[in-house]
Amino acid sequence: MSDPAPGAPPGLAAAYADIAAPLGEFARTISHGPEVLPGAVLTDPRWLAARVSDTGRRWAHDDPRVNATLWWYSASSSLVAAPLTMLLTSGVAPDPRPDRLTVSLQANGYLRAARSDRVLTSVTAFAQALCEAHEAVIASLAQVSGAAPRALWAIGSDSIAGRALDAGRAAGDPARGCELARDVVRPPLLPVRYVDVEGPGDTRRFVLRGSCCLIYVATAGDKCAGCPRRTPADRYAELLRRTSS
Repeated sequence: MSDPAPGAPPGLAAAYADIAAPLGEFARTISHGPEVLPGAVLTDPRWLAARVSDTGRRWAHDDPRVNATLWWYSASSSLVAAPLTMLLTSGVAPDPRPDRLTVSLQANGYLRAARSDRVLTSVTAFAQALCEAHEAVIASLAQVSGAAPRALWAIGSDSIAGRALDAGRAAGDPARGCELARDVVRPPLLPVRYVDVEGPGDTRRFVLRGSCCLIYVATAGDKCAGCPRRTPADRYAELLRRTSS
């Protein structure tokens, strides 16, 4: 695992190491790739335009609005997975504001990792910083792509809901993760919502999404199971099938 940014408090490296296991597949978000960049690139229109173009090439799609949405769908989860897990397990969180971060990319241009140089010691402080961070990134991404800011805020909200639920499950208390998500969202982030689906012998909680990643537009495929563009009955049926898989 790579070292924290210069000037980071000594305990931050240990705090990152402690959440590697509960992060599961998102453990990559705390381990940088070979090229480490200042987090300020997340608000740089030229850098973001390059990410939108990378995504368009990946999906062979030429609408920058769709491509920006796809990139942000992934990036917004990568940005909050570690902070929410750390906040749930230890009561502190890395500052998510771009000027406190270093970041690195995956080979496909999607965000790989984000590490901070500062610790925030309360849910209130983190919630404020998270809102500021999203505002800065979303404004620039909307500018270069034409994506609607409200749609990008909705994606950010659903990413918080999903990663907090994952953190709760890893800690053995999904309800606590959901409560954390509710505690950290502030307008213009949208309220997070969940739905419990009772399957054969088990009840599983899902994010009741208010956002669409638009992958079905880029691929001419089917909508995601929890896509809000499905009818409520169709969405419930798809989520029910997932409780059995």
